Amino acid sequence: MKAPLGPVFALVLTATIVTGCGKSHTAAAAPASASAPIPAEQVAAKVTWSTGPVTVIHHPAVPPVPVVTGIRYAGHPQEGYDRIVFDIQGGAPGYSARYVGQVVADGSGRPVSVPGNRFLLVVLNPAQAHTESGTVTVTGVHHVGLPTLQAYAVVGDFEGHVSIALGLTAMAGYRVGELSGRIYVDVAH
Repeated sequence: MKAPLGPVFALVLTATIVTGCGKSHTAAAAPASASAPIPAEQVAAKVTWSTGPVTVIHHPAVPPVPVVTGIRYAGHPQEGYDRIVFDIQGGAPGYSARYVGQVVADGSGRPVSVPGNRFLLVVLNPAQAHTESGTVTVTGVHHVGLPTLQAYAVVGDFEGHVSIALGLTAMAGYRVGELSGRIYVDVAH
């Protein structure tokens, strides 16, 4: 008699979803036909943390251009990562993330001093960090002091691109994902 394929299929499908497209997903994506759900801890343990560049392209209808309205962060010590969240008003912009040797301001190219030993640059496009009336929504260099995430700096709001540099204690694996109205970056401890 052949073994049922339901649990094997669920595991393979979940692993594919978790690692595919550079987005973070949860075990809830397993098909209803699976005989036993996979615990979230097991799925989280299988998530691949990348140090390579990540790019996701979205083409939201503009105008209006999506606006970064806020930046929040928190440590998740039991899960082993720090998270930074970019709150977005409007459609989801595309985004990229990559390690850079030096942080520079968009437009001018001037160096920006960001606390940390390694720097992860996140660029949102199309996006802006100001309202239609010109009021700035996010700006500056901010000390965070989490285990890996030391600081962040808004280094660009230029020609439809918002650039945010993350100052880290060391090069660490990261993942980028989307939730309703926000984009997040998790950086492993």
